Amino acid sequence: MLLFMQKVIKQVGRKYLTIALLAGIAQFFLFKKLYPFPDFISDSYSYIATNLYHMQVNLWPVGYSLFLNLIHHITPSHYFLVFCQFLILQGAFLYFFYTVLYLYALHRTNKILLFLFLFFNPAFFYLSNCVLSDAIFCALSIVLFSQYLWMYHKPTRRNLIIQAVIIGLAFTIRYTAIYYPIVSIGAMLLSGYRLPLKLIGMALPWFFILPFIKYTEQKTKELTGTAEFSVFGGWQLANNALYMYGHIVVDSARLPANLRDLDKAAKEYFSSTPPTEDDLTAIQGTYFIKKRDAILKPYMQSHSQFTGSAVSQFQAWGAVSPTYNQYGRYLITHYPVEFARYYLWLNTKNYFVPYLEKYSNYNLGQPTMADIAAEWFALDSPNVCKVPHTASQVWVFIFYPIVFMILNIYFTICLVDVLISGRLKQWRSFSITTLLLAAFFLLVNFGFSVFATPVVMRYQLVPMTILFFFSLYMTQFISNKPISASSQPAMRPVHPPLQQ
Repeated sequence: MLLFMQKVIKQVGRKYLTIALLAGIAQFFLFKKLYPFPDFISDSYSYIATNLYHMQVNLWPVGYSLFLNLIHHITPSHYFLVFCQFLILQGAFLYFFYTVLYLYALHRTNKILLFLFLFFNPAFFYLSNCVLSDAIFCALSIVLFSQYLWMYHKPTRRNLIIQAVIIGLAFTIRYTAIYYPIVSIGAMLLSGYRLPLKLIGMALPWFFILPFIKYTEQKTKELTGTAEFSVFGGWQLANNALYMYGHIVVDSARLPANLRDLDKAAKEYFSSTPPTEDDLTAIQGTYFIKKRDAILKPYMQSHSQFTGSAVSQFQAWGAVSPTYNQYGRYLITHYPVEFARYYLWLNTKNYFVPYLEKYSNYNLGQPTMADIAAEWFALDSPNVCKVPHTASQVWVFIFYPIVFMILNIYFTICLVDVLISGRLKQWRSFSITTLLLAAFFLLVNFGFSVFATPVVMRYQLVPMTILFFFSLYMTQFISNKPISASSQPAMRPVHPPLQQ
């Protein structure tokens, strides 16, 4: 693969690589002058606690904690961690950039625009500076999509294995990757493989995912008594269902007996301090998880023993998660119309204008990091500092949600125009296939984001990247500039394609 990419870079041109490396290093050191310390949220401390307390399972997948541990064995320096995350992300973008430059005949202006988006985008510097799985997950996702592009160009057996391994790795980093096997199914159906190889390509990711699921369930059962894959999943489902609770009447007598105490708590909360629409929209899709007095956390405290340690916290969350999962499913299946109106519709609007969330503040506005973070990074003091005012950070990102919405609308308009205008006949099959894959990926991401997860800007940077590139791609075509065949000279592949 490295030899292959060396040939691609040599053929496409090294100037972009040189500029990306020099400008990237310069921007990184400037950024770290402005933000000497990494950024933290509550999830950050969960990842660190997994290592400090030698936990084999926690609220979030252990993959990123293992990555933190690997870096920590080299050096506990937080500078080194952030730099590694930055290098991994930049490496993924270089792979994607040179992939599309080789496979698509983009004009010079579009090459420059894509280059600026990838390598001069402040969002990715802030992403790398967070003690979160986002940078690594983003890098894996970009490499996965790039791999599918190469797979359509030269459908080799190796590509089938590589895409499965990447999906497996991504799944250990973030549970969002649960929909990547669905993307893989679409990718295989669109590919040029024979049917047996398509089926193998669809099945391969599960050879990496299922063992991790079984491992997580087993370790969760050892601590909580219930073999759950995602403890947080039950909380999320109950939270989502409670968004409609103020608009439905639940007959407690018809509820399973083990859910009646929880429903009683919900009735009391909504009768005494019902949240307004502004309250629900102020917190990005997780109101009943984040609010300390909003049903779920008080119920947990009254039904589990919580001592404050990381292990005890996980046990407490896990003790009530099955009940929350069952309760959420009950409400959603019995009141599907209300759920669609009061949660799915709200999250649909949120999808097109995502919350800035992490991008609107630094370190949750706190002057210190948690003590466990200071211990992990071998710091004498938990104090943090930065040069820019928080308001300036908000102004950097205030237009990102609007740009994301515009890209979604523009991409959809261009796609419809290409499909119904008859212009698609002018495209080569590779161009059609990759465009359909992009549309399928974005559609699946939309469905998952709306139904199953809070919609925040940092979660949508991969879709935003795909939207940006394919919007440039279709614009060039619609403006009657030829892009249906690569302007690059033919190159002998390192691995010959399969005989179709």
